[in-house]
Amino acid sequence: MDNFYSDVEQLNKNGFREARKQETILYKILIIGLGNMLMSDDGLGVVALKALYKKYKQHNKISFLDVGTSVLNYVTDIANTETLIAIDAITTGHHAGTIYRIDNKDFDSLGHHYFSLDSHYSSLFETVALSRKLTGFPSRILIYGIEPHTCEVGCFISTHVKKSLKRLLKIVQRDIDSIIFANNKIRR
Repeated sequence: MDNFYSDVEQLNKNGFREARKQETILYKILIIGLGNMLMSDDGLGVVALKALYKKYKQHNKISFLDVGTSVLNYVTDIANTETLIAIDAITTGHHAGTIYRIDNKDFDSLGHHYFSLDSHYSSLFETVALSRKLTGFPSRILIYGIEPHTCEVGCFISTHVKKSLKRLLKIVQRDIDSIIFANNKIRR
């Protein structure tokens, strides 16, 4: 029995995982919106997701998911994604409306320290780490966020965050367009 486990371990070292990577890609670009729409500014990720869906729904290589506050439930989708774009309220103590953009390099260096501030059931960092362990994907991560003004009960986005949300959407759209057109792999 000990040989069985060492054989499986050797398979993983010898490229089984690499071969699996090529078979599992379902999404070239997956855009996820995180947050609770019933908790005011915490729902900004879902609001942004809906706006991006309206703009990019014709792109057959871009998929959209409202993950709410349970990003771990979507670990399989994330593990089958080449580029993950996530949008959420990010609370760090800065001024309300502060915009954040976190790429692969920042994501890897911030790790658990940063994402332990996540208010959702399971952090995005943990879910991405698990996804990468399973398949090696996503290979590219872009996380966007806005410092919330309030996360009190209510179905509204505060004025501070609304202003920043317009700017954030322009930044996200610029990055999506750059990915689409730079790679010449995704056609309208």
